[in-house]
Amino acid sequence: MNITSCLLDVSNSRIIDGAPISRRIGDRLKERLWSDRQTPEVDTVVIHYISAVNIDPRRKFDLDLVLRIFCDFEVSSHYLIARNGEAYRLVPEDKKAWHCGASIMPPPDLRRGVNDFSIGIELVATEKSGFTKKQYAALGSLCADIETRYAKKISYVGHADIAGQSAVDLGLRTDVKTDPGNRFDWNVFKALLGARKTSAR
Repeated sequence: MNITSCLLDVSNSRIIDGAPISRRIGDRLKERLWSDRQTPEVDTVVIHYISAVNIDPRRKFDLDLVLRIFCDFEVSSHYLIARNGEAYRLVPEDKKAWHCGASIMPPPDLRRGVNDFSIGIELVATEKSGFTKKQYAALGSLCADIETRYAKKISYVGHADIAGQSAVDLGLRTDVKTDPGNRFDWNVFKALLGARKTSAR
């Protein structure tokens, strides 16, 4: 599948809301919005949603404003999928993106610090908007591609599964994450993932 590189570092000259990504990150005294992994093992994909609805409801799906949120809040994910299904690489897979924060895998796994061993994928959406067919198709293709590069079973979880109420109850964090929410259709995603994996054989 076609993935556009849009790395969240000071080499990126893409203009978003009147200023290059490089300057927005540099103004935060950062060189990049990722860090080295503590372990090279990757066996989990975390699915999120992100939008600018709380910044400007008129531009809630605006890609530039979403990218600005990453820069302004010093967060990141490995991939971002727009409403039209276009996929963007924001962080190299061999690096740790800052997409989960304090987190713990569901039982029986219970590993903490999910950023260390996961790939984060953000879908542009709101709690109420749901997701487009093109986003599901792109997500299925992207995850099938990811699986071809890792010689192990990949687990798929939502942000809510690892940074939700259980993480709060354990004292790991104070806020409850709810994405990708109940409008994300896991059955549709898994069916598309399975179809992409079958066609790739």
